[in-house]
Amino acid sequence: MKTPLLPLILVLAAPAAAQEANRGFEEIKGGVAVVKVVYPGQIRRGEDWTDGPPSLSYVNIYDDRGRPVEESQFSGKQLSLRKLSTWLDAPEAGAFCAALRKGLSPDAASSETEESALKLFCADKAKKKFTARFEHDGTVPSRPLSERLIGRTFVLPDKKGRPAEEWRFDMTDAFESRVERKYAKDGTLTEETVYNFDELPVSRTVYERNKAVNAETVSVFNDRDQLVSRTVKVFRETGKLRKATATAFDEGEQERWRDEISYDGNGFRAAEARYTGGEQNPGHEYEYAVKADEKGNWVRESRTKFVNFRGRRLPAPGEAPTVMVREITYR
Repeated sequence: MKTPLLPLILVLAAPAAAQEANRGFEEIKGGVAVVKVVYPGQIRRGEDWTDGPPSLSYVNIYDDRGRPVEESQFSGKQLSLRKLSTWLDAPEAGAFCAALRKGLSPDAASSETEESALKLFCADKAKKKFTARFEHDGTVPSRPLSERLIGRTFVLPDKKGRPAEEWRFDMTDAFESRVERKYAKDGTLTEETVYNFDELPVSRTVYERNKAVNAETVSVFNDRDQLVSRTVKVFRETGKLRKATATAFDEGEQERWRDEISYDGNGFRAAEARYTGGEQNPGHEYEYAVKADEKGNWVRESRTKFVNFRGRRLPAPGEAPTVMVREITYR
């Protein structure tokens, strides 16, 4: 499944949890209709751990083009958050902007502000083609949809149809952020810059590829152009991941911590080691056990923690494995 371009702000979870949960929705082979990612609680039975009731779960529903139309988060069995997305192709997005410019938009949020940032955007881009994603809160379906707007994202392509600009507006049609993307001659993404509501750059991501060693480096810089993180991915000849090294840096661009992750021949996680403060030995390590379905997508991943104690590598005492289960409904 081709991963769609997502808006800048993921509203379904806190950043760390969202990043981990999002991994469950990436790199799925084959067309999918529904993906459910579950974190079952672990129950100790003697020396073994077994799955208990889910502590967290995420459910995404996709349209026939692989775009999420409903994204939900549950704490246990209780719905915590739900986001509904409507995707507009160029004709529909253009028609929305044309109606907004003429003051004919039926959307309550759009009609409240006479000269909103969104209306000015629509006027400025009147001769351009663009697509859009409208997001609404889905947790209280009894309220009118116009009262549950989260935000709107407009994507402008370059001459070759690649997403070059991404404009984000909040629920009041105020300008929230913008993304600019640059590409190499072969069409690969080389740079991505995020601007805030004052049009000041807040982050820049640089993508570099080394064909000789079949590797990709992703470097992230902050608003002062200081290096924040760097991820180096090395691929096998089959295109599957072999190794990934993710490093985080402090304000002086000194290493804060480093994760080294190795992958098996199927591209599934096999082992992970965390190094802190430039230390030579990892503070802790993980081993992974993965099960896949008949289409080659992983459906269960179990992560067991090990610690280094006086030069010995030992299972973390009393710590349950972290289990992620993925249920995939294919089209």
